[in-house]
Amino acid sequence: MQKQVAYEHQDQIQAPSASSPQTSRPRGDIVRLANAGSKAVESPARRLQQDVATAFGAKEGWSVKRTVLLGAAYHLVVLGALGLAASQAVVHLVG
Repeated sequence: MQKQVAYEHQDQIQAPSASSPQTSRPRGDIVRLANAGSKAVESPARRLQQDVATAFGAKEGWSVKRTVLLGAAYHLVVLGALGLAASQAVVHLVG
């Protein structure tokens, strides 16, 4: 499960003074390029794979190929069920 973290954010509004010129500074987070000393950020997809591996008891981890195959099988089952329901709806409406 993912942790939910609440961040406190406080905006400060400063009234422009008559003596200071209007300068527009970019607001928000500063984006920096990665260098050799930067550490990798763990993506949500990688965390999901680790959670699936833990759930199924895989010792070596859960590969991307297995994740894709599991997702494809899930979607095929769901689309098959929707197709059967649609065909029965058409039969019910026509006949």
